[in-house]
Amino acid sequence: MTEEENKVNPEEPKAEEVKQAEPAKEENKAEATNTENANAEKAADTEAANAAPAAEAAQAEDTRGRGAKKPFNKKKGGKRKSRGSEEQQSEYIEKVVQVRRVTKVVKGGKKLSFRTTVIIGNEKGKVGVGVGKASEVLTAIKKAIADARKSLIDVETVANTNTISHNVYGVAGGSKVLLRPAAEGTGIIAGGTARIVLELAGVG
Repeated sequence: MTEEENKVNPEEPKAEEVKQAEPAKEENKAEATNTENANAEKAADTEAANAAPAAEAAQAEDTRGRGAKKPFNKKKGGKRKSRGSEEQQSEYIEKVVQVRRVTKVVKGGKKLSFRTTVIIGNEKGKVGVGVGKASEVLTAIKKAIADARKSLIDVETVANTNTISHNVYGVAGGSKVLLRPAAEGTGIIAGGTARIVLELAGVG
């Protein structure tokens, strides 16, 4: 052997060192791969956790759109007041004076209806009389009340008392009515329909 062959190049690594370096590189690559897999799993879990509330909200909106009732918005509108509540809050007192059954003979037989007379008043000087006709009693009474509201009159009394100021004489068909003033505390000396009209007018 020559001296040149025996000389070793210091820059070239030995075979044993190269063999040891290769397993180290493989281990580093495996660790890097494991780290990347762990990071990918964490990212997937985070995305799933964020997507769950959104999916629940979308499902709730879908259910509401299909069959669930929407909440009532008070600003847009409310319940309409019924006529019954308005009548209950009215200041007028209603009294049914007469309910008459009327039978009408027609070509196919007999037609039954009802005729009612109602008096209303607020006991403060206003009173009215109305007549209503219908096939049912309740409907006839409602019509009579509406008619009485259209025919309200004012009854004047003496100041600080509940009596009239002078004699009043009225005639309607075969009926005659005479009203006279009385001292305070006397009350109404009358009967029948005349008493009801005076009481609702506030006289007495």
